[in-house]
Amino acid sequence: MKTRRLHYFVTVVDSGTITNAAEILHIAQPALSQQIASLENEFKQKLLVRSRKGVEMTSAGRTLYRYAQGILHLEQSARDDIASELSSPSGSVTVAVAPYTQFSMLMIPAVHAIRSQYPNVIVRTVETLSVVHSQAIRLGQIDAALIYDPGLVRGVHFDRIRTDDLYLVTPSDMSIPNASDKKVPLESLASLEFIMPRQEHTLRRRLDSALFEIGAELRVAVEIEHTYPLSDAVEAGLGATALPRTAAEELFGKDKDWATVRRIVEPVLPVTLSLATSEDQPISRAAEVVIEVLRELTIPDL
Repeated sequence: MKTRRLHYFVTVVDSGTITNAAEILHIAQPALSQQIASLENEFKQKLLVRSRKGVEMTSAGRTLYRYAQGILHLEQSARDDIASELSSPSGSVTVAVAPYTQFSMLMIPAVHAIRSQYPNVIVRTVETLSVVHSQAIRLGQIDAALIYDPGLVRGVHFDRIRTDDLYLVTPSDMSIPNASDKKVPLESLASLEFIMPRQEHTLRRRLDSALFEIGAELRVAVEIEHTYPLSDAVEAGLGATALPRTAAEELFGKDKDWATVRRIVEPVLPVTLSLATSEDQPISRAAEVVIEVLRELTIPDL
């Protein structure tokens, strides 16, 4: 299998149509269609289905797309690593940042520190992916991730950064049964509608599991995948949300008198934030130095 064909396939999926992909790749549309057909013959599976809207992946296509991203990422890392001197690493490094953390705000100073030390390294940051972040690390799609620790994941190493209790964030005028100014019992959350990330997110699964254990259900009214719109959504009254203490204070504790932040109790719900890296996938020298800087900035007493 030629990685060039994988590159063609990923470009077609990302651009949405054969026509758009052909323009991006600077090749003729019939030649690109033939390359995709050759890839389908090689796998003996239909990978793409054409429609009026463009192309859609089949189930086999979605599986190949996930692995193709990892293969192409590793190939580029190898090229970058070979081309660069160890004393002056170069190339691109992808760092994922879990939404609903304070890490989104950390990335600008982190990138500044990386660029000042390693000017030839390009840092790409992402908040959302088609797979969970720990799985993307295992597949080699990303180099590192600042995420909520999901527990044991084979092939992924977690450096613990901190453990915080979960806090409920609501508009100040929202009535919460049995809540004080600073605390709210878990059972009171069953009456609320929430703004949360998608179901695969560790934070959502933590809250959902805690409510399930007391015979209640997490009611999600709005799914928002990115950190920054969260404040506007809560202020607009679209629902409540739950965050670890550090993130809640960072996002809602500065000059936001319209928001109330309360610790969830009875029971308290601790969550752990970690720096995740691969135990098995080879990484470039550029990725090594970026991970080193992230460890220095995030892990206490390093």
